[in-house]
Amino acid sequence: MIRTLLSLADTGRAALLTALALAGLCLPLGNFAQVPAPLPTVKLSPVARITLLEEEGLSESTRKFLRAIVGQPMALSEDQIQGAARIIAGPPGRVVFGTGDRIYATGTDFAGQAQPRRGQRMRIFREAGPLKDPQTGAVLGQETHYLGHAIWVSGGGLQPDTAGAENSNVRVPASLDIMSSHQEIMVGDRVLMAQMEPPEAIRPHRPTQAVSARVLHLDSLGQQQASQNQIIAINKGRNDGIEIGHMLSIVSRPAKIRDAGDPLREGWLLPPERAGTVLVFLTFERFSYALIWESLDGVRVGDVLAGP
Repeated sequence: MIRTLLSLADTGRAALLTALALAGLCLPLGNFAQVPAPLPTVKLSPVARITLLEEEGLSESTRKFLRAIVGQPMALSEDQIQGAARIIAGPPGRVVFGTGDRIYATGTDFAGQAQPRRGQRMRIFREAGPLKDPQTGAVLGQETHYLGHAIWVSGGGLQPDTAGAENSNVRVPASLDIMSSHQEIMVGDRVLMAQMEPPEAIRPHRPTQAVSARVLHLDSLGQQQASQNQIIAINKGRNDGIEIGHMLSIVSRPAKIRDAGDPLREGWLLPPERAGTVLVFLTFERFSYALIWESLDGVRVGDVLAGP
């Protein structure tokens, strides 16, 4: 009897505790914690961000592309040709040289520039003929073919002639090692020290003054026309107000048509239209290099470029 009463008392105490706990859960939450207000619903819609071309520099991939192209000179000024060294010999008994060969060059004074350092990269090229202005026929520079590159080993100059008369000197050429060759390298080919790279910051912009230029040269050997992402030379340079970063429009070539519905079949000349854009990335006094940024048709020597 007593054990039964105790069991009932325990059961009642448990029920009481359970009721109190449930009552606590039902108390207003404001007494214990603040519930944040519901967040507003935000509806997102796609929008277009318009950035002027002048505000953007070149992408790193485009800069790497230009740097690789500029490392293989296509056309050089007369001053650059005159300042280049000339290969006079290679391994004994050889007239054609290639990768791994040591070659010797003269004319390595490189006026106005510091002497190359041991291990410095040099470019080897061959003159291919004059670049003539398609409008005037004037020679603006020299077309060149890139042959490969070498590294500088040692400079030339006068050294004591140990095999000759006492106190006599002998001339010694500069020494270079060919590291790569895309074509056969021969005596008479030239070595260029000047590092030609696009500047660190190229900001595309339209000219402020009227510009009219012609395509002078294509960087596509054996091809008659160039397309997007290829390099061209134009017949205007710093002397004509051309700046690095200038964006010039490619002007379509004149086209003549005949009206099929006209009994007289008279001819019509279609007006010139914008057919693409080029970006100037390297300038010289009388000509410049440009990248074909976009093109609706093939670009040929003699095509017209205009700005702004």
